[in-house]
Amino acid sequence: MNSWLISALALIVYCCHDALSCPKRCTCHFSTKTTEVVCPDAGLSHFPGEGLPRTTTALTIQFTNLSVLTSKDLKAIPLLEELHLPGNKLSSLPADLLMYVPHLHTIDLTDNELRELPSHVFHHAPLLNLVLKDNRISSIHPDWMPNNSTLSWLDLSGNHLTKFPMAQLQALNHLKVLQISQNKLEELPVGCLDAHPALERLHLDQNKIESLDVKAFSNTANLTHIFLQKNRLESLPPTVFQGLQRLEFVDLQDNRLNSILPGTLDINTSWVELTLNPWHCDAKIEYLWKKLTMETLQSEPKCASPESLKDRVIATLKRKEMGLPE
Repeated sequence: MNSWLISALALIVYCCHDALSCPKRCTCHFSTKTTEVVCPDAGLSHFPGEGLPRTTTALTIQFTNLSVLTSKDLKAIPLLEELHLPGNKLSSLPADLLMYVPHLHTIDLTDNELRELPSHVFHHAPLLNLVLKDNRISSIHPDWMPNNSTLSWLDLSGNHLTKFPMAQLQALNHLKVLQISQNKLEELPVGCLDAHPALERLHLDQNKIESLDVKAFSNTANLTHIFLQKNRLESLPPTVFQGLQRLEFVDLQDNRLNSILPGTLDINTSWVELTLNPWHCDAKIEYLWKKLTMETLQSEPKCASPESLKDRVIATLKRKEMGLPE
């Protein structure tokens, strides 16, 4: 057999072996267009580089003791599109992390030990989806994202943010979903959402927000869902939801609302959650009572006071009980 033929065959065998190899403690799934690698072994403490197929398009390392990830690790899988790393021990990320993965569009870093996001950390890759849920993030560098970012989904819920990261989100004008639930936000700065005209879903639940500016949503006309449950809202500006023609759902449950000013719920949707607020059922509740009895709002809030009406469903009240003329 000719030496060149032997060399060619050897190369083919080598390439095929590399393409179908799989790291220890991992499982691999091969198809004509994708290679998915899943590593769920709790005993894993280092990046599973040995045996990792160079054709890997999706890599999941979950619930392990992985504590370090570098750009050199990812350099071995240049075709990577999705990186899922939930439940590991990562406490920091290098600034050049994505240098060698130009096709990466999704990263999930849920439930790690990240405390800050340094400069340039998510540059170099065309990210569309970024999940940073349930970490310890309290600091985000203003230059963590590129100015031409195409990110459309960002989840920062379950972290330690005390202020809305307005400057850090300025470059994200393609953002459609923003989740900042379960942080320690006390307010929404005026204009903080102006850079996100494409925003459709806004999750601000389980924070410490006490009030909303009248123009809080004035430049987010594409909003369909707003989640504000479990905050500290005591009142709402009567025009705060005006102009949101696409609005489908608003969750205001478990705040500190005892009444709502006329006009506040003059919106296009009947899906407004209002339960678990301390509603005071006197004459000031008339507007809400009318909305509940005449416009089939999909909620059944109850009176918290006065004592004589406590736990009564507002929609069942009679005008006389609220101190209104018959």
